[in-house]
Amino acid sequence: MKDMRDRIIKIRSYTDSDYRDLKEMYDNFEPKGLEAGLPPPNKETRHKWIDQMLSSFFNVLVLHRDRVVGHAALDISDVHGCPEYLIFIKDGFRYCGIGTKISKIVKEMARNAGCRKVWVSVRSGNFIAIRVFKKYGFEFVGEIDIQREMELIIKKSSKKSTA
Repeated sequence: MKDMRDRIIKIRSYTDSDYRDLKEMYDNFEPKGLEAGLPPPNKETRHKWIDQMLSSFFNVLVLHRDRVVGHAALDISDVHGCPEYLIFIKDGFRYCGIGTKISKIVKEMARNAGCRKVWVSVRSGNFIAIRVFKKYGFEFVGEIDIQREMELIIKKSSKKSTA
């Protein structure tokens, strides 16, 4: 795809050969750990966090000139539950249509995996991310706080009402 700055962006599945570049993206990612959902500020903790995502989530990378500039992950280990969706775009590549494109891909991934719904945690003041999530059908759930959860219904429940 071309982003809004006319840069060629590749979106593809993560492979083991991407590990070093993904770690580098998160080591340089800002902000870190100021709130829930952001990469941990401590390097050792951050690398364990990355390893955990890579071992239990389906991972998609965003590349520009063969460098990792974004990462999205979906926990599809329990497709009948409500898997978590994570998305991180490196500064300088945000607000260029990349998050919108990845959210569309992840929605299809979840649908194809048989997920009923997915959820994401977003900072209440992150209006751009909220707009992208709402564009693809995410709605707020739970209490109003600094961090909010948003949920996307993928498949309606097949339970029939007994009226």
